[in-house]
Amino acid sequence: MKAKEIFTYYAPAERLPVEVVKEQNNLVKEFLTADSFIDDINQMVIILNKERQIIFANKLFVEFTKQNNLLGQRLGEVLNCEHSFEEKGGCGTSLACSTCAAVNAILYSQKKDEDRQECRIVARNNIVYDFDVWTKSITIKNLALTIVAIRDISNKKRRNVLERIFFHDILNTAGNLKGFLELMQDATCEEMKEYSQLSLEVTETLIEELKAQRTLRLAEDSKLEPDVVDFNVIGLMNDVVSIYKKHQIGEGKELILINHDTQIIINSDKTLLKRVLINLTKNALEASVAGNKVTLQVKEKEDKVIFSVHNETYIPMKIQLQIFQRSFSTKGVGRGIGTYSVKLLTEKYLKGKVSFVSTEEEGTTFYVELPKKI
Repeated sequence: MKAKEIFTYYAPAERLPVEVVKEQNNLVKEFLTADSFIDDINQMVIILNKERQIIFANKLFVEFTKQNNLLGQRLGEVLNCEHSFEEKGGCGTSLACSTCAAVNAILYSQKKDEDRQECRIVARNNIVYDFDVWTKSITIKNLALTIVAIRDISNKKRRNVLERIFFHDILNTAGNLKGFLELMQDATCEEMKEYSQLSLEVTETLIEELKAQRTLRLAEDSKLEPDVVDFNVIGLMNDVVSIYKKHQIGEGKELILINHDTQIIINSDKTLLKRVLINLTKNALEASVAGNKVTLQVKEKEDKVIFSVHNETYIPMKIQLQIFQRSFSTKGVGRGIGTYSVKLLTEKYLKGKVSFVSTEEEGTTFYVELPKKI
């Protein structure tokens, strides 16, 4: 039976009716008289038809997803991937799906027999999955299928990211502090005053980096408890600007806060919002070159407050499609948690929404939209 044609930006969108999928499921079960063997494998296994629909899943995969009605769905749909619902065609058909390692491994194996990739899937409830995905084409009674073995490597990836951050950012900051302390040993009184101030600033940066990692870990483990209070957002934004006006990544760049004398009161978590704005401002400054301008702004719109951070640099489309993924970064493997944490904290804990627009003409602007009252 021919699948119904549906629009797609990437992978074929066509899928078969559930009745046909059930027939394929029966055929596979009949062929795989070793159902119990597949269930005993210490790895999640699914079998897909050429439309990438699930026609068989072993016990481990069913238990992992906590779903019994898997037949006919695609991998991203079962895992509630945020991109699986952007287009009518479902999993594999959005623009972002072109960067999905799971989809690409499945498509590759359909043409080239076998593939293996590490993939990251962000669910709509902000749960992040990191998988090692192995795919291989198989044929059962003249039916072209793909077997997919899935291994959860989330803990390993999180540990690797944390280690890289400590080895890179934390050690660099500690090294700077050690350098200033060494200089102070032979410094004059005037130099001592300067080095003391610089050491204090470096220490504050070190403490902020440690706090940021603790916050992210608690947020991912759903153990973060927001501390909701009323406060003036302009005062908070002034604090963020002050931090980076004297920070080395701001050297040679202009950092501006528009409407800095406005009074806007919001009921939210001040510490988490500050963490979000710090991340966005830091990213904007790191993406800028000497002479560039970074602009922060806040506006009220009915019962919302909208923050924006703009820089003059364009983000290429391939990077835009991966911008909120954990560990994705243009600065190196394992370094990308800034925009990921912004999205996690904003949407899960501040009950808001984060988005961005990037064009070659206007540069890049990130938006954080929050309710006035959480």
